[in-house]
Amino acid sequence: MSPVAPSGTNHVGRAAAVALMGIIVLAAALGLATLAFRNTDSPELGLGDQRFQGGRTDRLAAEIADRGPIFYGDVSGRRDRDIILQHLGSTEAKGWYAFQAAPVQKDRSCTWQWQAKEIQFRAKCDRSLTAPANGAGLPQYKVNVGNGRIEVDLNADARATTTSITTSTSTTAPG
Repeated sequence: MSPVAPSGTNHVGRAAAVALMGIIVLAAALGLATLAFRNTDSPELGLGDQRFQGGRTDRLAAEIADRGPIFYGDVSGRRDRDIILQHLGSTEAKGWYAFQAAPVQKDRSCTWQWQAKEIQFRAKCDRSLTAPANGAGLPQYKVNVGNGRIEVDLNADARATTTSITTSTSTTAPG
C-alpha cells in the first residue's frame, strides 16, 4: 500500500462529528448557565452599573416643575424596575424621590399617572388606586445628590443585609 493512498476510514467525517458534539455540549452548558443565573440580582453577578445616573439636578428639577415627575423605563433584560423620579424640595439638592412606577402586584403597563391638580398619582389601569406625590408606601430606591447630579441606587435593597425597603435619602417636606 502506498503511503499517500487513501485509507479505508473517513477521518474528515469523524472530525466533523467530534466538532459537532463539542458545539452541542458548549451550547447546552451556556443554556444551563443562563437558566441558573436568570433571576440573580446584579450585585451577586457584578455586571453593569448598579446605579442609575439621572442627570443634573438643575435641569431635572426644572423639568419636573414644568411637566411633572419623570418616568424611566427599565431597559435591562429583566424589565421589572421602571421608576418615577420626583422632586418636591425647595432647593435642587433636596426633596428627591425615586420609586416603583407601577402599583404593587400590577403589570408594568399599569403605571402611575401624575395628577397635577390633585398633587398625587393615579394608576393607569385602575383610577381608584392612588399614591402620594412622594411615592410613600411604594418600593423606594435610594437617591443620592452630589455635585449637582442625581444618582439612583437601583440595587441598594439587594445589597442590604436587612429585608427593609431602602428609602430616599431626601426626606424634606414639600415646599
